[in-house]
Amino acid sequence: MTEPTASIFEEPKHVAVLRRLRLIKPAHRAQAFRRVLIAMAFAWVPLAVLCAMQAFVSGHQELLHAFFTDVAVHARFLLAVPILILSEYIILPRLDLTAQHFLTSKIIDEADRQRFDDAVASTRRLSLGVWPSATMTFIVYAFVITIVLTVHQDALPIWHYAAASTHRSLAGWWHMVISLPLLLGLLLSWVWRVGVWTRFLHQVSHMGLHLVASHPDKAGGLLFVAFSPRMFTPLALAIGIITAGTFANEVIHFGWNPMDHPATPIATAIMVVVIFLVPPLVFGRMLLMAWRRGIFEYGALASRLGTQFENKWLGPDRVVDPESLEKPDFSSTTDLYGVTANVYSMRPILFDPRAALSLAVAALLPFAPIWLSVIPAKVILSQLLKMVI
Repeated sequence: MTEPTASIFEEPKHVAVLRRLRLIKPAHRAQAFRRVLIAMAFAWVPLAVLCAMQAFVSGHQELLHAFFTDVAVHARFLLAVPILILSEYIILPRLDLTAQHFLTSKIIDEADRQRFDDAVASTRRLSLGVWPSATMTFIVYAFVITIVLTVHQDALPIWHYAAASTHRSLAGWWHMVISLPLLLGLLLSWVWRVGVWTRFLHQVSHMGLHLVASHPDKAGGLLFVAFSPRMFTPLALAIGIITAGTFANEVIHFGWNPMDHPATPIATAIMVVVIFLVPPLVFGRMLLMAWRRGIFEYGALASRLGTQFENKWLGPDRVVDPESLEKPDFSSTTDLYGVTANVYSMRPILFDPRAALSLAVAALLPFAPIWLSVIPAKVILSQLLKMVI
């Protein structure tokens, strides 16, 4: 039988290019941080340099001020982009361990082992192959062109345009051609990976699975899949940072009161939770079937044992003495009823409330500084003192 592949996600094509150019090293940690530095060097540094040059040449220092007070651009390229890159080294190995646990836990029927290996291989091909990469590049630049053609000048920060001109500045063009596509490409690649991961789980859910209705995890042995959305917490944080950066610009430059606009953070948190909690739900049908089968089988077994127990110990002439309590009948009946109780409390939906909470908190965390900025320091200190005292 063939061995499973080392990883269900193929190395992204742009990483392979950087490796061939000897810009990154094989060691994961060194590679990750070097990729982060390269991304910031291409996405943020040229924007700062070009804005400084434009301000110096034109004498309009407000352009440089506008750039450095643009919270959104710094949040995107100094925080979100590094997190999206580092997430590949945090999340993908954990997803791989989750996939391999289907084999190590013996949940996959041996007759379907080849189907599982085929699913791993197809997932690896689809992860970030040539055609997916080319398609995503097309989508990203189509979106950028749409922004260039439809978004009015007033909707963009003034550093996007040359001083007292309607022509886009060099910094504005660099943002549209290089920086923004980099950010959108990283985001879209993660959306694609989540879709590929969902497809893989869907394929596994249609294989022969040894689901144990009485399993103590109350999920037929699949609770480890319900835990998988927690792995996407860094992505939830990155999405929250991107949204909060734009929200912060509205607060700083347009005088919004963040307390009057709760829809943005709430919608961000809901969107993040829904996206990352969906993949495990594909096992719902199999879990429901296992639960129904377990209810009938374990329920019938418990009924038969219960009937025998009552006939033996609850008869009118039965005398229960101290020695009777030492009989194994009582403990064995208790044990069986405990196992049967696991079946009745089995959850047919793979949902982890703590995973939903962690995702929501990660998405909302970047908004905290914005909310705190409008709360007087005296109020914050008084509340902290109340908590301590």
